Amino acid sequence: MRRLLCNVAAIPKERKLSPPAEAVITRMYRSIYFKIILILVIFIITVVAVIGTGLIVGVSNYFTSDFDNQMEDGFSGSSALKADLTESLLFEDYAERQQKILSVYSSSLGIGAYRNYYVLDMNGTVLASSDLESVGTSPQKSGRLLAAMNRNVASARKSYASDFMDYAVYISNGEKECIIYVKDLKQEFANISWILFTTILESLLLGLAIAIALSFFLAKTITAPIQNLTYDAKKIAEGEFSHEIAVHSDDEIGILTDTFNKMKNILKSTLEEVSGERQKLQTVFSYLRDSVVAFDDEGRVLNINDTAERFFAEPLECDDVANVLTLDKLLSLLDIKFTPSKLAKSEDFSYSVEDVIFKDKVLAINFGELKYKKNEDTAKGTIVVIHDITGRYELEKARREFVADVSHELRTPLTSIKGMTETVLSDPEMPAEVREGFLKIAIDECDRMTRIVGDLLMLSKLDSNKNQWQISEFSPSEMLSHLCRAMRVDAEKHGHTLSLDIMPDMPNITADRGKIEQVIVNVISNSIKYTPDGGKIDVSAEANKMRVSISVKDNGTGIPKEDKDKIFDRFYRVKKDRNRDTGGTGLGLAIAKEIVEAHHGSIKIDSDVGVGTEITISLPIKCKLKL
Repeated sequence: MRRLLCNVAAIPKERKLSPPAEAVITRMYRSIYFKIILILVIFIITVVAVIGTGLIVGVSNYFTSDFDNQMEDGFSGSSALKADLTESLLFEDYAERQQKILSVYSSSLGIGAYRNYYVLDMNGTVLASSDLESVGTSPQKSGRLLAAMNRNVASARKSYASDFMDYAVYISNGEKECIIYVKDLKQEFANISWILFTTILESLLLGLAIAIALSFFLAKTITAPIQNLTYDAKKIAEGEFSHEIAVHSDDEIGILTDTFNKMKNILKSTLEEVSGERQKLQTVFSYLRDSVVAFDDEGRVLNINDTAERFFAEPLECDDVANVLTLDKLLSLLDIKFTPSKLAKSEDFSYSVEDVIFKDKVLAINFGELKYKKNEDTAKGTIVVIHDITGRYELEKARREFVADVSHELRTPLTSIKGMTETVLSDPEMPAEVREGFLKIAIDECDRMTRIVGDLLMLSKLDSNKNQWQISEFSPSEMLSHLCRAMRVDAEKHGHTLSLDIMPDMPNITADRGKIEQVIVNVISNSIKYTPDGGKIDVSAEANKMRVSISVKDNGTGIPKEDKDKIFDRFYRVKKDRNRDTGGTGLGLAIAKEIVEAHHGSIKIDSDVGVGTEITISLPIKCKLKL
């Protein structure tokens, strides 16, 4: 490459190149090979030049700063050196004395082969020096030396372009005066600069060689795919074409552009078809979370997702749903009255059917218009999206039942209170004992209603995470012992035996003690209430490294299997009137479950009819709840 450029430069101006040679040179300058090589060469030269300049300037700054710092530290106003030099002026042979003092401090001043000190009189004549040959001569007058001769201390640094560094200090005791002058020939800096320069030059030459070698491989890597693509494009673009894209260069990219001009018309029709297919697929697959089926204008399946295939495989009793399912069959299976004409009547070309019951699920069906390419025309099909809203439906149903239960639970005590008060008011001559009995019933019903409202407020706080927790560390053994002692009186009224079995060395737990006690009391109270008189209630506790388990077991009537999953539901009763007869609200276990789960624990029930019930509460030793 270098030889070719030299030969070209050596051609006389009056001599003209032949057309083939001129074409070769022009093509070389326009080729990507040459451009990549030139860019890499310029890049390497620029980087090395910038780095080299920065290094040399940095070294120069370092030597200059280091020299000035040494001098300023040695000759500062408070330094011992300057004090000794000033004191030596008291003697007639002060120059010799100052030479000896400077010799002592020569190490800290960096005095050496290329750095000397001079003791000058005020005319600039050398009186004493580390360079003995200079005695009696006058050194070159620099800015700093002239400032010292004028009895000033120079502060400006020497220019970087100077071939030496110097420092001059004016010394005076009021009677005698002299100048201490230090001069550095910058030979050490020159040696290091030359080493840097030669190293940088060698690196530049090596970098250029590597860059040129790599640029050939890089250029080959870049142009080879383009050349292959150009060749393939020429093969593909065999057909008619009209409009051409302007070509602005003669390199490989220009050839590729020219080739794609030939492919334009073919690619145009292909891209339109691909765009139509992509639009159809995007429309279909945007509903992939639910069952999605796209039908053509004749009601046959265009596309169907996996969810829809699984959904219709069982009712159609086949695995090839796409070939069996039609729009009419779908409408028949779901018992929906729909025709594509309904889409045209809608502003957004859609139609929805809510709360469709299909087997054990509740569905919401959405119909939409789908445009697709059929032969050369645009046809209109139908897309059907099936949403499973069973969970939402069950949630709404539970909400309605909850409102009905709350209304019923509050209406019952209100009816009793109204009946009692009306009876008392209607009979002014009613005996006092009877009147007190009616009023006591009214008060009991008020208390029951208050408990219901309180429990509802508790559940509301737990649901909304607004409950104020009182987290503390306490002993579960002490808590259970205290609760069993307090509830043993109530158990003995029913002839029950209440026992407590706690594992030795139970660890302390961190939790809301008041809320945990509320859970335990509720569970034990249920066992006392719903166990026939003379029963047995066993409370036990054990722990491992992570959790504490508390179990309450009785030999009561038990809970039927079909009621176990609903026992923690709000207002749910195994027997419709058993809570009401025992004064319960039907919310105790629901609150207990919310409290335990808020502590990142669990509550489980194991019960058999006629055998008894066991409720197990598991709590972490370290609660993650915050105050």
